[in-house]
Amino acid sequence: MVIWFPVSTFFFHEGKILNKNTKVVLVMWLSMIFIIVQIFTATLSAWLTLDQMRPKLPSSYENVGYQDGSFLKDFIIQKYNCSGTNLLPLKSVEEYKNALSTGRVNAIFDELPYIELFLAKYGSNYMKFGPINQESGIAFAFARGSPLLQNFSRAVINVTESDIMMEMKKKYLGFRVPDGSQSNQAPPQSLDVQSFIGLFIFIGTLTIAAIICSEISLRHVNSKIQPISI
Repeated sequence: MVIWFPVSTFFFHEGKILNKNTKVVLVMWLSMIFIIVQIFTATLSAWLTLDQMRPKLPSSYENVGYQDGSFLKDFIIQKYNCSGTNLLPLKSVEEYKNALSTGRVNAIFDELPYIELFLAKYGSNYMKFGPINQESGIAFAFARGSPLLQNFSRAVINVTESDIMMEMKKKYLGFRVPDGSQSNQAPPQSLDVQSFIGLFIFIGTLTIAAIICSEISLRHVNSKIQPISI
């Protein structure tokens, strides 16, 4: 109904409009509807395209790789209920690349530092995907009430929350800043009324201005009409 009213008014002459201000409002309304329809079409196309480009997790984890010598083999077997006979142990990022490129494995499970190291070297063709599992790791134990606890915790936070950690990764692990070629795009956000608030404010302001101009012009015309005396 919103689209059909101005279209029928302009092209099918269902109602003749004489006021120029009304025509301006209808033209701007048609333009706003056209913009909204185009934005929804583009957003829908982006959703469909990103859904096809998003990697799919393998249906079975019988044929995946893991870091040789780590606890990940037992973790995969327990979490995904696989036999473990076809799990492939890998020792270096070069073996990761060869196994993935030749199709020997569908995916690789590893700890985040090693995954980041792999992506720093071959990130243009691969990406990390899937949930990050929090597992128990290395920790430091202090006696209850130890004065070293606060100082130690503060020192760890100062390193992990500053640029020192990135500099250490670059220096000792060969990390580099991603060049943007890796596909880590976020899905487009949903559209609602707030997305078009600017258009609605504009068309509302234009409508109010058209009403004011129309009233002024009508009063001006009425003031020129002289009563006819008989």
